[in-house]
Amino acid sequence: MGARDDALNADIAAGRLPDLLELDLADLRTVQHPVLTEVLEELREQAGQPSEMLWGFNNSF
Repeated sequence: MGARDDALNADIAAGRLPDLLELDLADLRTVQHPVLTEVLEELREQAGQPSEMLWGFNNSF
């Protein structure tokens, strides 16, 4: 583990959410924070739902 990982773990242990803009996806998966977990669950749920179908909009004119 490097200094970056140590700083990330220290923030999490102190209950602070780390600066998410500095994390890559691999690091983001390892963050165990209740607020981040809830946000990611909501994003996964929204991504799994079908979105508005716009491919047939030309036919409505």
